[in-house]
Amino acid sequence: MNMAATRYLIGQGEKLSEEIARPPRGMGDKAHPYAFPYAQRRLAPQWRRASDTLRGLPSLACPGGEAAIELTLHPSYLAKSYYPGHLLRELGLFHLGSRAVHVVPDSVVSSRALESGQAQPAPVLYLGGEIDRLIAFGDQIDEWMPDDERVQDDFRKIESIATPSNSRLKTLSERFADRDEIPMEVVLHSPDVPGKNHYVVLAFQEFLESLGISCDIGRARHAGGLAFLPLRAPREQLDAILAFTFLRALREAPRILPFDPMMRSIGSAFTVPLPADNAATADLSVAIFDGGLPANHGLDRWVTLHDAPGVGAPTADGQRHGLAVTSAFLFGPLTQGQPTPLPYANVDHWRVYGEGDDNDFEAFAMLDRIEDVLTSRRYDFINISLGPSYAIDDDDVSPWTARLDQLLAGGDTVATIACGNNGAADQATGLHRIQPPSDGVNVLGVGASDGFMAGWQRAPYSAWGPGRSPGYVKPDFVSFGGCHGQPFLALSEVSPPRAQGTMGTSFAAPIAMRSGTGIRAQFTDGLWAPAIKALLVHHAAGDLAKRPEIGWGLLSHGLGDLVLCDDYEAHIVYQRQMPTTGAVRLYLPIPPGLTGNVEIKATFSFYCDVDPEDAINYTRGGLDIQFRPDTTRIPPPYEKDGKLITPTVPASESFFSAKNFYATEHMQRDDAQKWETTLTRTKTKRASSLVQPAFDVSYIARENGHIGGRPSNMKFALVLTLRNKSARDLYDRVIVSSANRLQPMRPRVGVQVPLRLRVS
Repeated sequence: MNMAATRYLIGQGEKLSEEIARPPRGMGDKAHPYAFPYAQRRLAPQWRRASDTLRGLPSLACPGGEAAIELTLHPSYLAKSYYPGHLLRELGLFHLGSRAVHVVPDSVVSSRALESGQAQPAPVLYLGGEIDRLIAFGDQIDEWMPDDERVQDDFRKIESIATPSNSRLKTLSERFADRDEIPMEVVLHSPDVPGKNHYVVLAFQEFLESLGISCDIGRARHAGGLAFLPLRAPREQLDAILAFTFLRALREAPRILPFDPMMRSIGSAFTVPLPADNAATADLSVAIFDGGLPANHGLDRWVTLHDAPGVGAPTADGQRHGLAVTSAFLFGPLTQGQPTPLPYANVDHWRVYGEGDDNDFEAFAMLDRIEDVLTSRRYDFINISLGPSYAIDDDDVSPWTARLDQLLAGGDTVATIACGNNGAADQATGLHRIQPPSDGVNVLGVGASDGFMAGWQRAPYSAWGPGRSPGYVKPDFVSFGGCHGQPFLALSEVSPPRAQGTMGTSFAAPIAMRSGTGIRAQFTDGLWAPAIKALLVHHAAGDLAKRPEIGWGLLSHGLGDLVLCDDYEAHIVYQRQMPTTGAVRLYLPIPPGLTGNVEIKATFSFYCDVDPEDAINYTRGGLDIQFRPDTTRIPPPYEKDGKLITPTVPASESFFSAKNFYATEHMQRDDAQKWETTLTRTKTKRASSLVQPAFDVSYIARENGHIGGRPSNMKFALVLTLRNKSARDLYDRVIVSSANRLQPMRPRVGVQVPLRLRVS
């Protein structure tokens, strides 16, 4: 392909956008499952039981004279607009967190009649309040009659009320079966209130001392409204610790398994000729957090090695792993007898693992090291191929996930995280699911495929999804990680450089980061982190029926597949800041004269702040996306439920909806997918039905699961692909029809046209 015929990504899609007023949203009247008198009768015994339990708590278990309760709402009240704020104010309660639970409600509303008798997702709210006031309310529940109807309506939303249960103690493994004192990770509700956010931790220390247990609260780490701390607890005292009312979870301290059984030598080693040139670009900042590199590693042209603060002496296993991970990023999967590809960018390799990191609480120390680096400098890309060795839990987030999501919320860094090599573990207990921090919403969780050509599958060891909601599609995608039959070839020795086969998600993740840096290195145009993230997801391809295994599909490591357009297609990148109105219209550049069907694939991506204490309401920001095929016409008035409706905006139709996003019916609630930070879908429309079509995008905000403030100027990206089998020259027609507001992205001077590596 010569340069004149090269069809690069089309940029400046944001020039086809305009600020608009927020589109109206029809809410309608809510059908309540319970009348207030009935709700009071059915809940009174539960409130009394809670009151009796609270009365029996030791005073030291109640920090500041406060206690926690768990309030489960009816499944009909998942949306943020149904948060029972009036009831909380009436009872003097404050928010501690939330999680998801599946319940069979006593009653269903008419629209959910088909779900009668089936478990449905419902929010559990963790609430705190003065213990004396909670006890008194439980004692007086039968006579309680609030004057405010809004308080009554909030009370009707409750499905059940209880005090925190023993399920907070997570199942123990056999790892410490021979030990009487077990290393545990404690998760506490610690309200993020200025001047008050440490009182729970101090109270917990005093409570433990009353049990004869000591803990070092100096190692406590806060993330939002949660505090995490390590604790060695006598086995026979675990149940007693559960009496502390603000305890969120008590679980076995995780190990770090950076060099697990997937890291092995496969096949014979062979000599690797290293490139003689510098990286393709010197203006990208990239970091790998791993086990270091061997002495005299020979990669000094492209790699700067750092020791993270506090790390112990290097280990041979850590250095071998770090070398293979760094090789994967610099050169991709090597091919014996072929020239070694040139790195796209230089990289800082931060050694965060060393001698002494095989103790009970190494996960705390390693996270501290990574956090120290990320808070002291900015990177465009980072890769982490190690982490705590436990599968994600729908109820709670790991401190790794919480802290990294908070650190990356600004949207300046693309982070690729290995999903873990536990994919062959027991599915019935969920031990096969992805590992933290790959479950984060501001990161790309990367699984491994066993190949990269037709017939590829998820590598048997690669961890599964789904993630939590939000963050449901995990892994985000898979990339080549190797298998016994087709190992991943990476550097294994230095002086002279030699490579050998290996396999693992540890190598799939840096391959994905290499693709992201390759996109940035290809062009002079500035691409934001949300755009890079969207491009990587957009070009992943695979059987969506296997979404729990492969996410959005396999990411090709052929850069040409990510930055070039074929005949009959055009890829357009939109980068936009959300305007102060909170709504924007993005026009699709449909050229005139098209016939037949137009295939539209759209991928949206953004970064946002998170509430770590709210597992079910984790993201603070979301996008309400409405697709309008014809923006030139407003529908005529019509009747609905006996009312005359007069539309004020063009008609919209479903594009991103829960029904085509979630695999299981019980997750297909109306607004769930709006809180996902990445959405992608393909839709086919008749060309004749598209008249100045557009996406109307509104920013929506929440805080702790209810209506929150909206930050201004949030960055987001849209990657749009148009395909039409009747227009081989669609690429050129798209640019011309935009009055040249759209332009091909400009490659850097001297870069080669990237090669394609099509997958099926």
